Amino acid sequence: MTKKLSIGFTGILAGILFLVVPSCKKYTDPPPYFEDSTVAPKPIGRKVLVIAIDGAQGTAYKAIAPPVLTAMEAHSKFSWEGFSDEKTTDAASWETLMTGVSYSKHGIFDSSFIFSQSTTGDGPATIANYSSMFSYVLSSARADMKTSFISQWNNLLLKLVPQVQDPVLATSDAAVKDSAISRIKNPKSDFITVDFNSVAIAGKAGSFSDTDPGYKAAVLKIDGYIGELMAALKSRPEYNKSEEWLVVVTGTHGGVNNTYGGPTQPETNVVSFYYNENFKQIEFVKSGSFSGVQITGTGNQTIKGQVLNDGGIYDPGTGEQTIQLKVNGSAGYYPHFFSKMASWPSTPGWSMFSSGGNWNISVISTTSSERRIQGSNPIVFDNTWHTITVVFADSASKKWVRRYTDGNRIDQTDITSSYNSSGSITSTSPLTVGWGADPGMPAVTFYTADIMIFNSALNDSEIKNNICLTDITKHPEYAHLIGYWPANDGYGGQFQNKAPGQNAGFTLTGSYKWNTLSNYPCTTTPSSNPSVTSMVVKNVDLFTNLFYWLKIPTNSSWNLEGANWLQQYEIEFVK
Repeated sequence: MTKKLSIGFTGILAGILFLVVPSCKKYTDPPPYFEDSTVAPKPIGRKVLVIAIDGAQGTAYKAIAPPVLTAMEAHSKFSWEGFSDEKTTDAASWETLMTGVSYSKHGIFDSSFIFSQSTTGDGPATIANYSSMFSYVLSSARADMKTSFISQWNNLLLKLVPQVQDPVLATSDAAVKDSAISRIKNPKSDFITVDFNSVAIAGKAGSFSDTDPGYKAAVLKIDGYIGELMAALKSRPEYNKSEEWLVVVTGTHGGVNNTYGGPTQPETNVVSFYYNENFKQIEFVKSGSFSGVQITGTGNQTIKGQVLNDGGIYDPGTGEQTIQLKVNGSAGYYPHFFSKMASWPSTPGWSMFSSGGNWNISVISTTSSERRIQGSNPIVFDNTWHTITVVFADSASKKWVRRYTDGNRIDQTDITSSYNSSGSITSTSPLTVGWGADPGMPAVTFYTADIMIFNSALNDSEIKNNICLTDITKHPEYAHLIGYWPANDGYGGQFQNKAPGQNAGFTLTGSYKWNTLSNYPCTTTPSSNPSVTSMVVKNVDLFTNLFYWLKIPTNSSWNLEGANWLQQYEIEFVK
């Protein structure tokens, strides 16, 4: 009964509508109206796959040209000249990679992952706790990310990255690969780290060289595994759609002959690839780049370098000496910036200081008071590169100090009386670049380069003609070079000494950081190849770049050393 009534009512209603609707057609139709969609666009998901290869020596890899990795060049920022760390043990290398600070600060040397000054010998003087990047992920706004770490090294999982949600202890590189593919296929995966070690095993069994059959076979085997990982990644339904994947392939350390652990170039040289579908190809090379440390601060906040235990080799004494360095920065009145003097003006030695942007020097012998050489000269602290030279010279039975700015002599001062017959410019204080000789003065903030000391007095033409010399071995007084610190190392805790037969480096202290500069001294010549960029890619950069990619802010209190260089290429991938 109800059903029939309903049908009848529906028919009557339809008839009424039939009569009414045509009568409405005499009015103009209103314009169409579209409501805003209540369905939010699907957010872009930033995700990461890190593939770390123990023993992936960059030069050997480039010669072998593994096909998968070579094909990835087309969408990569990459380098065959990447740098691991100044210590290349497994523990030191992984600690650097995961914490974003170098061995000179973290001091982790062996598989215990416990700081030990007695074990390392040359590590930091005090213990500092540096957490892995996964610790900071857990305390970030992206703490819900699913993180996986797959390795055959149990101590690595337990002691270095215990904060990983999904640690996987595998039995072989093949098992590492299979476990990684399983995680890649999981739609909830966000951050996957893979550790392959068979390349290092092959290097130790033979040689870390492209000419070693075992090493080459291991490289190609792992390259095939990388191909499988990439195929699995690209098969994800939302790959390069709602998901943006950054894939990093890096060596943890290199090797020399059949060993590793030290600071030599082959041991620190690694492969470094950053891959994304939207990246344009750029190869990074070290030549032509300048990466330095900004010297600044006072007291406990100072960043400086000191040559410790030099045996007196860098004292002018009673003989001749030439001291030269480049500076780029700013300064006010009277900060001391380069010295071999314990305390101005009461102890022997010499100390350079700024006076409103120009530079001056104080000289004190062991038997006399201060002799200050302070005259008008060109400004050198104007945030451009300038060369400063001091010469202690003997001439006409007198002792002289000659000063030069950018190769031009600005004055010559007789300091014979300062020696007071038996005195000498000798100091037990370390050679210091940065704050120290006069604690009462403010800081000067600058970069330095090409610090040189000769045990001879260079003449005007030798100074003028060689301030931009790109090959120091061509210097006419190279045989008298007793200290040469380019200060362009780009890594580690020292400005290394490149003078023949010398190894006393400037040990860096404070919260220093290596920065790649766009303005560089005249001794640096950038590459003219448009497909090549001059820059040192370092494993210590990984932390900073991954967090940038994942949109996790970093904090200055973490004291990260790495550079965020991916950001400068945002135009390629930011949607």
